[in-house]
Amino acid sequence: MSAIRGVLIIIAAVLATGIGAAAPAGASASVTLNGSFSTVVTKPSFTGPCPPGVAANECGTIQLTGLGTADWAYAFGPTLDPNGRCYNVDGTLTLTLQSDGSTISGPLTGLYCPGPSATGHEHGGVISYGNPFVEDDIIEFTGGTGQFAGLSGTAGFHTFSAGARFTGTLKGTLGSN
Repeated sequence: MSAIRGVLIIIAAVLATGIGAAAPAGASASVTLNGSFSTVVTKPSFTGPCPPGVAANECGTIQLTGLGTADWAYAFGPTLDPNGRCYNVDGTLTLTLQSDGSTISGPLTGLYCPGPSATGHEHGGVISYGNPFVEDDIIEFTGGTGQFAGLSGTAGFHTFSAGARFTGTLKGTLGSN
């Protein structure tokens, strides 16, 4: 009887410490990218769109649901082709999670639509914060590290600026390669 009692105590101890729990879950097969940002540029303290040493033309931070704060960097590509009153654009967008440095990047293509006219855009930016613009892009993310390792997918990146306000959203899904 004491042998059975000893076995029961061992089983209870194993279950209490979680050793008998199910096998740990593997890395996520998909990650949802759902985030937004909104910033106000203040002229006296504005030194540029990206921190020194970052090879990009636009940068910022974005709050990603379930992933936390991420830094984003948009390096413009060579394409700026007229498309009506707008322009076809390209480039590369990189995301870096602030929590652990996980990164993912990919080529971007989209449509950039500046304010009222080319002349207004060129001259207005010199004397003000710049004329309004809207840009809608598609990013083909690949080659991630950390939490993004082995994932790829497509996301939409929408940005809008008017005066000192600059806002944007990122929405998409990354899945296993």
